[in-house]
Amino acid sequence: MIQIDYFMSHGSPWTFLGHRRLGEIIKKYKVQLNMHPVNYGEIFPISGGLPVSKRPIQRQKIRLQELKRWSKFLNVNLIPEPTSFPSKSMLPSLLIIACQMMKTNKDFDLAYYIMNALWVEELDIDDENILSRILKKMDIESQTILSLAKSEECKNIMQQSTKLAIEKNVFGAPTFIIDDQIYWGQDRLDFVERHLANLIIT
Repeated sequence: MIQIDYFMSHGSPWTFLGHRRLGEIIKKYKVQLNMHPVNYGEIFPISGGLPVSKRPIQRQKIRLQELKRWSKFLNVNLIPEPTSFPSKSMLPSLLIIACQMMKTNKDFDLAYYIMNALWVEELDIDDENILSRILKKMDIESQTILSLAKSEECKNIMQQSTKLAIEKNVFGAPTFIIDDQIYWGQDRLDFVERHLANLIIT
């Protein structure tokens, strides 16, 4: 089966903007998605990246313009500068991993709702009460999965995924990898779809 490695960050607006379209592509081409929430705080120093607040002012300004352009183009009511950005906790990503570990088959949707809470609803996703509310809406037992998210086992999986991302030359979010081809950014999803279409034709 064709596989896509999807390296993502719950705190990335670009990951959020491409997430639902990626889901549509996965269903259309019936491919296996390997979603890896990773710690870009470890990836950036190795790859030359910087957190938003440390980027040159020119890059910060164009980032906000691009977010407004893309959110309008994709018809997503994204808030470019939510009050709780940046997320200061890895708990939201660890929660997605815990959801995968519990084999709920809801991890992809959970990732969407967590990002939507930050970028559309402007909620503090570092707050466990907010995360619990999201889990309850999804019919996921909140205390069990929150407890698992805080476990060493869950943290180790994130570390392994982050190491894998570094080995595969990932430097930004989101990144999609098919075989040896790396696609960085939600604006590369057209190329991801073309790649999949060519694989199926051949």
